[in-house]
Amino acid sequence: MKRYALLCAVSGMGWAVIAYFIAGRLGGAALWGGLVTAPLVGVIAGWVYRPVHRWRWPGRLAMSLLTLYLSALLFGLAWGITDALQGLPGGASRSSIGVVYQTIFATLYGVTATGFVVFLWPLAHLNHWLVGHLAGHHAAAGPIE
Repeated sequence: MKRYALLCAVSGMGWAVIAYFIAGRLGGAALWGGLVTAPLVGVIAGWVYRPVHRWRWPGRLAMSLLTLYLSALLFGLAWGITDALQGLPGGASRSSIGVVYQTIFATLYGVTATGFVVFLWPLAHLNHWLVGHLAGHHAAAGPIE
C-alpha cells in the first residue's frame, strides 16, 4: 500500500507539471496552491481507482475519465482556496466561496471545452495502468480483455 501511495503521489507531481504548462500565465500566483497539493490529489485519485485495477478494460477506461475529472475538481478546489486566501490588491472585498466555485468551474471547463480531455483522458488511463503495473496490481487484474 505504501508503494502504491508513493507512486500515486509521484504521479500527482507529474500531473502538476502538465497543469502548469496548460494553465501557464493564466494561472497566476494562486496556481501554486493546486501545484503544491498535486501529490495529495494523486493519492486520492489512486485510492479511488485502486479497486478498478481488477475490472475489465471498459470499466477501467470509464473510471480513468472519472478520476481525471475528480482530480481536476480537487486541483481547482486547492487553486480556488489559495486564490481566495490571497485576496485582492488593496484589500477589496469579494466572495471567497464564489472565488472557489469560479476556479473549480474554470478548471473543469478548461479540461473539457478546450479539448484537453481528448489527450488527458488516454493519458490518465495510461497513468493508472503504469502506476498499477509498477505497484504490482496488474497480476490481480487477471487477463486483459
